[in-house]
Amino acid sequence: AAVVAVVLLVKKMMQLPSMSSSSSWFSTAQSDPCLPSLSRRQRIMGFLGCVVMGIICFSLAAMYAPLLLLKARKFALLFTLGSVFSLLSFSFLWGPVNHFKYLLSKERLYFTSVYIISLFGTLYFALSLQSTILTTIAAVVQVISLCVFVVSNIPGGQTGIRIMTSFCTSCLRTTVSKGLPV
Repeated sequence: AAVVAVVLLVKKMMQLPSMSSSSSWFSTAQSDPCLPSLSRRQRIMGFLGCVVMGIICFSLAAMYAPLLLLKARKFALLFTLGSVFSLLSFSFLWGPVNHFKYLLSKERLYFTSVYIISLFGTLYFALSLQSTILTTIAAVVQVISLCVFVVSNIPGGQTGIRIMTSFCTSCLRTTVSKGLPV
């Protein structure tokens, strides 16, 4: 179901413009001075590759979440790496310079500041100070800001989330109704 959801998300991204209403995300990415020659397929593959690497890092970090008091540094490093992969995934779609400009736009500057500070704070508290409490606080702020980032960048915004949620819910209901005698 997750693979189907990602495929539907990619199809939706190919249809909807991401940054401006006058042009598609692909033409916006091609106008980027950094990596302008990447094809649509290469951009989507780079996006999916970064998303998969992010999911792997988040999954490994989730295994350390119950042991956060004992293994805070490992959790913080894996979770921060997953966050960086998530951030880089959108750079493949829009182009790195366009994505950087978007993150530093007036509307997004507050979010970007909180997100980057939480990334560096998590690393600093985990590696330099080795403080479990401060690492945990910075990681929680990082989780919240990453969720806001992902939700705000899904094509179609809240409509895209509703479509994905209804699709996953219907798949889950179908699977449960076939497997369980309810």
